Amino acid sequence: MLDFSDFIGTTYEGAVDQVTSIFTYNEAMKDYLHQYKFLQDVALANVFAGEIKALPMHGIVVPIPMHPEKLKERTFSQVEELLNHADIPFQNLLIKSTPSEQGKKSKKERLGAENLFELIHDVEATHYILFDDIYTTGATVHQAAKILKDAGAKSVEAITLIKG
Repeated sequence: MLDFSDFIGTTYEGAVDQVTSIFTYNEAMKDYLHQYKFLQDVALANVFAGEIKALPMHGIVVPIPMHPEKLKERTFSQVEELLNHADIPFQNLLIKSTPSEQGKKSKKERLGAENLFELIHDVEATHYILFDDIYTTGATVHQAAKILKDAGAKSVEAITLIKG
């Protein structure tokens, strides 16, 4: 179980009900992510399709989106490709409204940042599952979860491929 103590007393406290990460970040995962995301080796999405598919996903799966400028630069959404290769249906309910990259910010900057997302569709009073490639400080999934809960989501969990 991940520690949410960084979010106590913030506007994001209680936004995420649970986070599950399949793997831990290490040198092999660092190499994988670099090859997959930055060298655009989309076929690597198949590497973990079985592990992703085996997870119990009971709810509406929502991928963490990329900013449109970043998507144009990378040519594919690494999160959506992971879900596609695992045959997991999903709904795009959010857009990333700021082009800033979380990976280039300090933990303090990430936790204090304005919300990165905007809602683009109505939210039902049901369970949602945010899906992302990596969980580092948790700011990204907590911000996305807050948007969903503020719009009426009953509960929000997050599943990530890797815990940084």
